[in-house]
Amino acid sequence: MHIDGWTLLLQAVNFLILVWLLRRFLYRPVLAVIAERQAATERVRSEAEAAREAAEAARRSLEEQRTALPAERGRLIAAARAEAEAERAVLLEKARGETDHALEEARSRLAEERAQALEALQRHAAELGTELAARLLRDAPAAALTVPLLDEACAAVEALSVPQRHALADGIDPVPVRLAIAAALPEADVARTRDRLAATLGRPVALEPVEDPSLIAGVELHFAHSVVRRSWKQALAEAKEEMTRHDSARHTAERHTADTVA
Repeated sequence: MHIDGWTLLLQAVNFLILVWLLRRFLYRPVLAVIAERQAATERVRSEAEAAREAAEAARRSLEEQRTALPAERGRLIAAARAEAEAERAVLLEKARGETDHALEEARSRLAEERAQALEALQRHAAELGTELAARLLRDAPAAALTVPLLDEACAAVEALSVPQRHALADGIDPVPVRLAIAAALPEADVARTRDRLAATLGRPVALEPVEDPSLIAGVELHFAHSVVRRSWKQALAEAKEEMTRHDSARHTAERHTADTVA
């Protein structure tokens, strides 16, 4: 077999030209297209990876939120319960205070009403007692009882100091004295009383007897500016006042003790 060297050289030159042409007009565009396709593929893959990562992050966030929901729900419920309990405690304390205040006012009002009722009852009892005593004493012989009480009234005037006696006389001559008596006295007793008062005051006395059955028994010596009383009417009035004052003071002490204990 005969091989021509020029033929081989020409074929080699043709091959190189073909390679150059292929490289120039076919291979480079194909490589560019392939590179572009690869870049697009890489870009799509990157975007897909980013989307996958974003989806995964969103999934993890949702999972965390779903996991945290019971705890948050429990926290909110606990906070709501604590707030409700605090409000309930405030309302209970306010209601307790208002109730205590109302009870205190009611207790004070009842105590005051009770005190008023007791005082009224005590006054009524004292009035009934003194009225009953007055009725019983009216049956006693007033004349026989008046003379000793008259002596007591004169003795009370005699027991006064000198300035007090001068004040009774008031510089008047004769000294006017009205003698209130429960029952009529014998003239001898009236004269004896006039002389006794004149001796005590150091001046003549104009004694005017006046009957006053309300005295029950006893007398009243009415001077110009003062009165000397010695009668059962006065004694009963003093007894009534003493009973009322004693009961009122006792009740006040009891109420003060009850308030202190309360």
